[in-house]
Amino acid sequence: MSQRSKLRHSREQWKHKARQRADDHRYLRKELARIKRERDHHQQALSAAEARLHAYERAPASRVVQTKADVIELALKLFLEARRSFRAVSRALKSLADVLGLKRPPCPQSVINWVMRLSIVRLQSAALPRGSALRAAPFANGWLWLIDISLTLGAGKILAL
Repeated sequence: MSQRSKLRHSREQWKHKARQRADDHRYLRKELARIKRERDHHQQALSAAEARLHAYERAPASRVVQTKADVIELALKLFLEARRSFRAVSRALKSLADVLGLKRPPCPQSVINWVMRLSIVRLQSAALPRGSALRAAPFANGWLWLIDISLTLGAGKILAL
């Protein structure tokens, strides 16, 4: 091989390596730029979310529920006026817990207890008829007959009057 041919061959090899390195560098430069753009986008989204969170935390506490009495009142309204079941009331309060400001939403058994207490208070505050009306119809004396429909079966079943 001549000197000139060796030089040309060496030069071609050098060009080939230079092109490969340039392609690799170009690819890495583009990837790095893409990753930096994504990082900046995510950092901006994070700072915007933190700003919204701080604004939400600084806002005055305009929560619907301030005390346990408010929770009980809301649960009783859902049960009596909206005609929802005990479990549905519990699920509704659980799904609205963040909006209402509840740390721990009530379970269905709590709702049952509150409804039973309300019914006992209403029974005790019912006015009894006086005089001859009581003697004429002893079972129609203004009291309500309640039948407890509990979930228990067998010997544990309770009939409350």
